[in-house]
Amino acid sequence: MKALRGGKILTGRTWCEGKALLFDDRIRDIVPEGAVPSDVESVTEAEGAWVAPGFLDIHVHGVCGADTMDASSASLERIAEALTAHGVTAFCPTTMTMDEPHIDAALQAVHTAMTTPPRRGARVLGAHLEGPFLSRSRCGAQDGTFVRRPDPDFVRRRQQALRLVTFAPEEDEEWRFLDALRETAIVPSLGHSSATYERAMEAFRRGARSATHLFNGMVPFHHRRPGLPGAALDADVTCELIADGVHTHPAVFRLVLAMKGKDRLVLVSDAMRGSCLGEGTWDLGGQTVTVRGEEATLPDGTIAGSILTLDRALRNFAAETGLPLWEAVRLVSGNPARLLGEKDRGRIEPGCRADFVLLDESWRVRKTFVAGEEVFDDHARRDCTGL
Repeated sequence: MKALRGGKILTGRTWCEGKALLFDDRIRDIVPEGAVPSDVESVTEAEGAWVAPGFLDIHVHGVCGADTMDASSASLERIAEALTAHGVTAFCPTTMTMDEPHIDAALQAVHTAMTTPPRRGARVLGAHLEGPFLSRSRCGAQDGTFVRRPDPDFVRRRQQALRLVTFAPEEDEEWRFLDALRETAIVPSLGHSSATYERAMEAFRRGARSATHLFNGMVPFHHRRPGLPGAALDADVTCELIADGVHTHPAVFRLVLAMKGKDRLVLVSDAMRGSCLGEGTWDLGGQTVTVRGEEATLPDGTIAGSILTLDRALRNFAAETGLPLWEAVRLVSGNPARLLGEKDRGRIEPGCRADFVLLDESWRVRKTFVAGEEVFDDHARRDCTGL
């Protein structure tokens, strides 16, 4: 057993000081600092940092030159390790709309990563299938060449690798696809859709549980035709939000928070392989994406994923809404864990996985622990790189 002391530990919806965290691969107890057993294996000094639950990114295509659609263990390992620098301890590698062999290869690599965890990275929870079951009129950066009608057998055959699927409900005419997702315990999420308010609300009533990157890849909200955005705001479902100020204006952060509350919002990165690499040209789902400044776009100007990281999304959202850390952190930890049914992640409580992150007073990541092992240390990185 190990111990961590000297930090401000976020527990539930509050925090405590003068306590120590006892853990191995799981959190064993939270005790007064003076009650740390003398026989612990090691003691980590938090030096006043916030100790927060590890972040879960349920919508991330890639980072640092690697992408889910590379369909390789090496790429998933690179993504898993790179994400820990941003507080992510578990994630859903996210696919793109391509031909079936490419998608199958990516899902096979994801399934392998689920059963063989990376050595020093975030855990792979299963794939987020974003396409090919989308609306051709709302493809966004997805390749419309490969868009298909929803196919229940497709997800049944691949259910072991899938945790979440985005689809357009107007294309699922008899709700057979939604029924298949519910039967296989895969989270159904509505997105890349031209659905009316009425159609979207019917999907939510039938068991769809989330809206993928709210406002993006869907018909715009109109006061007489609220569409999928209006339904997602009106229904008791979770909404993904890309809090980069590019996909959604910062004023929208406040509006969505006021309408959805703190328990039905999940911040996601939607990051692509160019994230963390600066400006340049990259591939996303077989299409060319150019990164300039804070935007990643196709040649026609269509936004194509993001270069956001989840820790930056948290800081952006908190700065614009005024939420304190112990309130805002659930948008990247407890909320996504609850959506996926991960009952032992997203919280710092005895019995939960020892996945946690140390944040300084500016909410920047200092250390990340996965299953009780330190997998990222910002001080070590700066010592090696001079950054």
